[in-house]
Amino acid sequence: MLSIVVPVYNEEGALPGFLAMIDAAAPDCELVFADGGSVDATLSLLAGRTVVQGAKGRGAQIRVGVARAAGDELLVLHADARIDRAGICAVRRALRAGAPWGCLTLRFDDGALVYRAGAWVSNMRVALWGIAFGDQAMFFRRSVLEAVGGVPDLPLMEDYELSRRLRAQVGRPCRLKEPVLTSARRFQQGGPYRQAFLMRRLRRDYRAGVPIEDLAARYADVRKGRP
Repeated sequence: MLSIVVPVYNEEGALPGFLAMIDAAAPDCELVFADGGSVDATLSLLAGRTVVQGAKGRGAQIRVGVARAAGDELLVLHADARIDRAGICAVRRALRAGAPWGCLTLRFDDGALVYRAGAWVSNMRVALWGIAFGDQAMFFRRSVLEAVGGVPDLPLMEDYELSRRLRAQVGRPCRLKEPVLTSARRFQQGGPYRQAFLMRRLRRDYRAGVPIEDLAARYADVRKGRP
């Protein structure tokens, strides 16, 4: 069974569209929502669904979501992402054909040239350096994820650190041609060039050993301006 883990925090704006999409695209998949302490209408929108609570931060939230999920095949999907039935089927086929981990092909929901270029850079990062990010819809076999210690319990850079571990211990990811459509909201609010520069600098500082709490403080939350 494919289990889809969705970390959420104050996502009342994104969830209605996400829920309609995921119910249509993955009606036979397990859905686990990992909440980081939402104070808006997020939990009301998720009434009747499987929700687990974790400390705020994608790493911690995804860890508790994975622990609650029952499937041996795992897909982590952000609440501002969109994937269709073909994408879900492609993930299943890849995992059942033996792919240990991978991601989809990133596209942004804004068709401006700067965002198309940014998506191209992200997809090339997967192809050339074997590093995938969370907005590319990462998927794994559970045994592979457990072999590298699971999702790092980090408030930021959990996807980057996980990719580095998987690349070193398992190999490069399988990148599927099917797209995941991701919101450009962070780049739109922060400015696409400024945000891209910030993210690159954060990764550099992370590799240099800057405390993760300091990095997280520099990474603003885009959900209704909340801290």
